[in-house]
Amino acid sequence: MSVFRPRRPRSWPLVAAAFVVAPAWAEQAPIVLDDVVVTATRTKTKADQVGSSVTVVTAEEIEDKQITKVEDALRTVPGLSITRQGGMGSTSQIRIRGTDTNHTLVLVDGQRVNYHDTMYNFDFDWMQTDDIERIEVLRGPAAGQWGSDAVGGVVNIITKKGKGPMKVTALGELGSFGTNRESVSTSGGGDRYDYSFGWSRYRTAGWSTASEERGYGSEKDGSQNNTYHLKLGVSPTDNSEIEARYSHTDMWSELDGSKTPGTMDTMRSKHKHVDNGHLKGTLSLFDEAWTQTASVSGVKNDQWNMGGTTTGCTIGGPLCASYESTTVNASWQNDLRFHKDHTTTFIFEGVEDKYRQRNYQRPGKVDASMTTLSGLIQHQAHLFDVLDLTAGWRGNDHEAFGWQPTWFGSGAWHVTADTTLKASYGTTFKAPLLYQIHYPSGNPNPELQPEMGRGWDVGVEQKLLSGRAKTGLTWFRNDIANLIEYNSVDKQYQNVGKGTTYGIETFFNYLVFDDGGQSLSLNPNYTYTRAYDRLSGEELARRPMHRAGVDVNWRFWEKRANLTLSTVYSSDFQENRSTSADQPPNRHGEYVEFNLAGSYDINDTVQLFGRVENILDRYHESAWGYAETGGRGVFAGVKVSFEPARALTGDGE
Repeated sequence: MSVFRPRRPRSWPLVAAAFVVAPAWAEQAPIVLDDVVVTATRTKTKADQVGSSVTVVTAEEIEDKQITKVEDALRTVPGLSITRQGGMGSTSQIRIRGTDTNHTLVLVDGQRVNYHDTMYNFDFDWMQTDDIERIEVLRGPAAGQWGSDAVGGVVNIITKKGKGPMKVTALGELGSFGTNRESVSTSGGGDRYDYSFGWSRYRTAGWSTASEERGYGSEKDGSQNNTYHLKLGVSPTDNSEIEARYSHTDMWSELDGSKTPGTMDTMRSKHKHVDNGHLKGTLSLFDEAWTQTASVSGVKNDQWNMGGTTTGCTIGGPLCASYESTTVNASWQNDLRFHKDHTTTFIFEGVEDKYRQRNYQRPGKVDASMTTLSGLIQHQAHLFDVLDLTAGWRGNDHEAFGWQPTWFGSGAWHVTADTTLKASYGTTFKAPLLYQIHYPSGNPNPELQPEMGRGWDVGVEQKLLSGRAKTGLTWFRNDIANLIEYNSVDKQYQNVGKGTTYGIETFFNYLVFDDGGQSLSLNPNYTYTRAYDRLSGEELARRPMHRAGVDVNWRFWEKRANLTLSTVYSSDFQENRSTSADQPPNRHGEYVEFNLAGSYDINDTVQLFGRVENILDRYHESAWGYAETGGRGVFAGVKVSFEPARALTGDGE
């Protein structure tokens, strides 16, 4: 393949300050709220020793809320906003701290799964939650640690690993909008091996993607998702491990056409196959003083958009196109620990992106690739038992844009055992997407340049009530030059702006009580974000200024019963503007949503569960004219989990 060269902010609610005020309940036994994370430093590190902002969403939290889609599991994470153009199976992207949707790097088990498509680097439309153990969200520039796409942050989806005797789990669910969900999985492991594999299916008749509230249409747009996953691990020796993972998703969704502004009822649809997986080997030498990890991973997205009022592609009809994206990543990581308080990491990696597109009704196609080779050096130091420092440098040799170095640093100062001051800084480099470079003719645009930026944050975290509560406040800012946007006059992508995003994030995690038979936890958070183009002064589109979330979880009846109430509030935002006289209003999209989920364990084998989504039956949208909700939804199901060996012998319940 040839190489191309190509309003002033409103005052924030006082709730931000309220989250860092200590409540005055009586103290109980200490509870450890810290976790071990890998995304911030690419090594296992205690969360309170990381200077960057990291949030962990656990499998237990996902199950308590009965969340089926990955992006829904992230709705109450500070600093994140979700854009979804309709219901199940619709295009879904995440913005971190007001940066663009293609500024978020997505990983599965630490392996890159971003791919190139028509507008964004990653679409969450196909990702289900059945196989997820935890999700780590790193907020702030991470291009130094992870490369080009991590301008706003990183979402690392860590999948389940088998352990213990064989366990089989089956689930069935029915609910509103003609929805049914089924899954079956098995997992287990021993001293030298582990395995986990399963299948899940989600089907729904859905609702009209085109907003019926705005008179755009009422024909229902359904979706179906089938996903298969497999993960195997083996340890040939005490100091080595080999891991292999593969998953395949076959998705079909009905879509509606677009107009200016909003959408219109059509019989469009998309068919999508996504394959991703990795092979990884780890070897520790010299009593774990030197640990090597070599991996190769890949993701392939194969999608067809079927056009117009027909069920297939017809010459002369509306847009009908095929997209094929492939990303392959290989890396070799070396962690050197010659002292318990110091770790030096060297990483060498290469990424190859390929993108093919064909439009059947009009001229122009894309068939392009790009390769990036990079090396990273990083050092972590734990000093004087109170100071944790991390710094690193990455050199990127990009096929089209040459040598592009980035660097980063972070620190955590433990002022007391319960008080930690944190700060981080990083520079970023974001290469244009292959689609952006070649649109619309298929020929490369030599004028398009990479986006370059820097970002920083500073904050404080405080443990309260003997560790039962933890709160924090962080101020952040990102500056990005050479912003890439679509120019509707010249009909191509251009570097047109300089973006700035800044704001605050607050959280308060509080275990109110846990007396053995019941427990109550409360987890509110709030984010203020200001995002604008410094050249024009205009607010960047689809960035809510205020977002807040609250999760309340109550376990009772000897913890066999569980209730979780989740609340999300999003303020209005600036919508995309066009050159047409028929334009959406400057601002829209404010909403509040309440969801309630509950479950009851009849015994150790059978669980009944149910949930009510959008309790208030409110309509809302995160993109003009796209109905993100079809109204109130009620769902119920049963889950059965058992160990075949115990069932055959009659051991246990």
